[in-house]
Amino acid sequence: MTVRSPLVTRRRPTSALLTVGLLASLTVGLAVTTPADAATSRTCRQVAVRVALADGLTATRTVRGTYCRPAGAGPRARLDVDVLVPGATYDRRYWDWPTNRARYSVVRRTLAAGRATLALDRIGSGASSYPPGSDVTMAADAATVHQVITWLRAHRPVREVTLVGHSLGSGVAVTEAATYHDVDRLVLTGMLHSIGSGLAQAQRSFEPASVPGSVAGYLTTVPGTRAALFFSASARPAVVAEDEARKGVVSATEFADYGSMLAPPAANPSRLVRVPVLLVAGQQDVLLCGGALDCTDAAAVRANETPYFPQAPSVTTLTVPGTGHDLALHPSAAATAEAVNAWIRAH
Repeated sequence: MTVRSPLVTRRRPTSALLTVGLLASLTVGLAVTTPADAATSRTCRQVAVRVALADGLTATRTVRGTYCRPAGAGPRARLDVDVLVPGATYDRRYWDWPTNRARYSVVRRTLAAGRATLALDRIGSGASSYPPGSDVTMAADAATVHQVITWLRAHRPVREVTLVGHSLGSGVAVTEAATYHDVDRLVLTGMLHSIGSGLAQAQRSFEPASVPGSVAGYLTTVPGTRAALFFSASARPAVVAEDEARKGVVSATEFADYGSMLAPPAANPSRLVRVPVLLVAGQQDVLLCGGALDCTDAAAVRANETPYFPQAPSVTTLTVPGTGHDLALHPSAAATAEAVNAWIRAH
């Protein structure tokens, strides 16, 4: 089935698929349930999952998140769930922006589409644990997200899981799916296998940051740089200012590890992904576009991305006009979310 959107391009290769089941032992903590939010048709619960930074280690860290289900779905309803992984210097609030949720909340629109959400703080971000930055690698990210997905399937009535990433979180999603093969589809936002015209600017825009526990090895953005890195001219100034005020941190090691997403197709982790893939990028994303890749050329974006996913049953690309890196925080957010929902329904 073709997603009927002028922004979407797609190819469907054929390949043999393998299913690999991997389970882990988890220690789980839960916070109190929040009341239903009538304005956004949701019932949410804070979750805390004890995790290890690598397979086979003791679970001594915690990943926290918010699990929401549509208000009309009972606690025993078997639901499709979107697991939402934010990018560098962001936490779960990226997916459910606290100001003007009607315009910017991915969670709100996902619930309206009938799916549940589990929005995470990656390890080393938000309210999750902060190990030394050198321990927070892309592999550790993937391992902890895998353990959360395993917990989700064991403790919630789940039908299918879509792993959704933003930026560095999309790199985590690729690594997780390529390693553990435990999700049904991937939605990768703010990520293409390309380097944009803003690379040099990005390299100058990070500085050391302090984090809870005063552990070393974390970075944040230099004040005043986020507008140029993450937004296009269409973004509302108030949103850009709020984003600056809410900025978080990223492990320097994790940040460097993201470079694996730029390896050639034959060595890229994405070559091991075996589920349908949707890649979404803003056409004015200076971190991905304007270098060797013109993101206003949908055919060029599709041609660039398809070689990286040789085992995926389908690869779809979607480019959003007038939009920068933070797709969920632009005026186009609603149209982007509807296109993503349409793709998920078609797959």
